[in-house]
Amino acid sequence: MKRITISIITCTFNSEKYLRNALQSVENQTYQEIEHIINDAYSTDSTLDIIREYIERNKNRYVIKLIQSEPKGVGNALNVATREATGDIIHYLHSDDYYKDHTSLEKVAEIYNKHPDLVWLTGNFLIELAGRQIVLPQTLLLRQKPEVALSVMNFISHENTFMKRDFVQRYGAFNEGKNEVVEYSLWLKLIKDVKPLVIDDEFTVFIIHKGSTSTGSILKFAKAVIRAFRTQRKEKVFPLIGYYSEKRVYMLAKSILSKVAKFTTV
Repeated sequence: MKRITISIITCTFNSEKYLRNALQSVENQTYQEIEHIINDAYSTDSTLDIIREYIERNKNRYVIKLIQSEPKGVGNALNVATREATGDIIHYLHSDDYYKDHTSLEKVAEIYNKHPDLVWLTGNFLIELAGRQIVLPQTLLLRQKPEVALSVMNFISHENTFMKRDFVQRYGAFNEGKNEVVEYSLWLKLIKDVKPLVIDDEFTVFIIHKGSTSTGSILKFAKAVIRAFRTQRKEKVFPLIGYYSEKRVYMLAKSILSKVAKFTTV
């Protein structure tokens, strides 16, 4: 049986508060057919010291690549790091998240070995709030009709999603604009052609804290929702209806508006 290789990508910027926990969760994995790519945006706190200590401890266990790129947003950092990946599968482990337990990657590798043609899989959203873990089983919605659920809102947990490396770039990588959700466009493009394997399980824990870009406060969460709607509009997706640019009504309306525009310019 082929040993699936997994590229873990972590982007950091002044991440000293939670980074040790994230890195330790990688060290503790039973599955070691991995490479860990860390893209740092020129941190000024102790982040780089933590990373170098981590590299020294594990340099003989698995491949660890430390790169640095200018701070141009999360989407850009993820895209830069993705270009360095060589594994079969990619997982994005944020610097303030951590693997649920030591078998998280082992379970993922087993799934891909059982399903060699599998492109992507996703699980439940597991959060840590005030030290308590809470499972949000959004896969109940995704298992019914994932493309419909995803047209309503970004119900796919970025932290609990694994993808084949070549498909990430093939479908456009991540949004780099500040007014869109980083990964939502990728999901919407990918799901048109390839449905994810939806699993009632969790692999990674997402920590909710004041510094979180999307869940640190009610205001941040509201802004994240607005960004999701902007992404839907960009990808021409309407909730429940789906890709409206491909619908007959949209084509007819577009044709009528085009004729009206020509008539008014005459």
